[in-house]
Amino acid sequence: MKDRDWSRGYVTDIEYIDQFFPQLSPQFLALAAALNGFEPPDLSRGFTYCELGCGMGISSLIFAAANPNAQFHAVDYNPAHIAYAQSRARAAQLDNITFHERSFEELNGSDAPALPMFDIVTMHGVWSWISPELQNAIVEFLNKRLKPGGLVYVSYNVMSHWAKIAPLQRILREFGTLSPGGSDVAVGHAFAMLDRLVEAKIIPSALHEALKQIAPGERAGHMLTYLAHEYLNEHWAPTYHVDVARAFAAAKLTFVCSADPLRSFSNLHLNDQQQAVLAEIPVSEIRETLADFVTNPGLRTDIFARGPHRISQARQDALLGALRLALVRVPPEAIELRGPDETLWTANREAYRRFLAALETRPHTVSELLALPGLSMDHGVTPAELVGVLVGTALALPFEDAIPGARAACNRLNKLTEDEGEISLARIVTLAVASLRMGLAFSSADFDVYLALKRGEKPEPRSLARRFATRCKAQGGYPIVEGKHYPNEVEAHQALTSDYAMRFERLAPLWSNARVIEA
Repeated sequence: MKDRDWSRGYVTDIEYIDQFFPQLSPQFLALAAALNGFEPPDLSRGFTYCELGCGMGISSLIFAAANPNAQFHAVDYNPAHIAYAQSRARAAQLDNITFHERSFEELNGSDAPALPMFDIVTMHGVWSWISPELQNAIVEFLNKRLKPGGLVYVSYNVMSHWAKIAPLQRILREFGTLSPGGSDVAVGHAFAMLDRLVEAKIIPSALHEALKQIAPGERAGHMLTYLAHEYLNEHWAPTYHVDVARAFAAAKLTFVCSADPLRSFSNLHLNDQQQAVLAEIPVSEIRETLADFVTNPGLRTDIFARGPHRISQARQDALLGALRLALVRVPPEAIELRGPDETLWTANREAYRRFLAALETRPHTVSELLALPGLSMDHGVTPAELVGVLVGTALALPFEDAIPGARAACNRLNKLTEDEGEISLARIVTLAVASLRMGLAFSSADFDVYLALKRGEKPEPRSLARRFATRCKAQGGYPIVEGKHYPNEVEAHQALTSDYAMRFERLAPLWSNARVIEA
């Protein structure tokens, strides 16, 4: 952990992973508010957006390309992050985004940059990793710069989940300071020492199980970068929802909901007795904090609003009914979700079979789906359930006609990625999609198919399968298809060929419907 004179205890000597976070999408946040019975901000006439702690700027770049009618500002303390983000913005000719190399405190000082009032402010992977002084600076910024009715997204590590792991983080950080190398080397050294402490039974057995949660088998490349940024920060501090809610109250912010659509349905997370007991508690932040002891989330993704307005059931149904959805993943035979006490919640099979079949042909509004011919009158699916389930499982995303200029901007930004060619097997890339107003993630195999289609090449599943298997072999591994390893080359080639053929046959038409690939 170098450069402590300016890093303020945060890892700054290595860049953060270039990852896209869909829950930061303005449209996604507005949808979450409506899904939970609150009036969403009107984004149709343009809006202002600020991302605090933007890292490499991937999310804000994608949102800016897909929303040319909005103004974006993104802030990060690390000059390497800002330099990279600015270079991408210039190369893609995005003139509606500005990157600021500033600390959070500098956003409030006398030499603060000229900024507008914001409709939406987001921060992912920031709150639990910075000092209390910087947290206070964020609250001051929100109090000064968020519009009435504006939304704030914040993610943070949850104390009820991480409390048992906190001693291990402290050990990792102390060992990290002993390493002469950069933070990526330091975190690898720290985990190696932790392994030895477990083997020697210096680490208690109770912590040994906790170690498995934070020490994935793969500790190289992007994973080491992630682990360094997660565990080597001086001010790493999981917190309770109640403390975040009370801190944000100083900026007149009220908790609205989780950014996870499935969290909107309490029956998926709490049994009847738990719901009844928590309903007796009159303070919402205490209810949410206690619910975390049941659901045990490692990371909360909260949405707050400055002056939230509750809407009627009729208004909610109208908002959600008008929403158009596009299918972006090949649907399963049935949608099953894990409920409380390990029970299984299964969506109405016949109704959802019809919904998904209709969406495979083209995007539909929620009202259109609920009025499909032949649908049973007693199916019981509400607009909120339909949206929450399909968006919450990442099967579908909101779909709109592209804003003028958005397609060209998305194409320019995506070309920077496309020109790099095929991606590494473990990497996920995200491309901007004008009709989705956000980005869509592609695995290595997905991206192979995307590139072939974008370049107008004839689908060649066998050729792509050979190339994929060769890349696996070069990295000393075996292909994995639908969770199964294929060490046998013949079987691997057959499985990969079938998998690529499925992507061309079933996934590519969905991309076409959602206008993911456009000239």
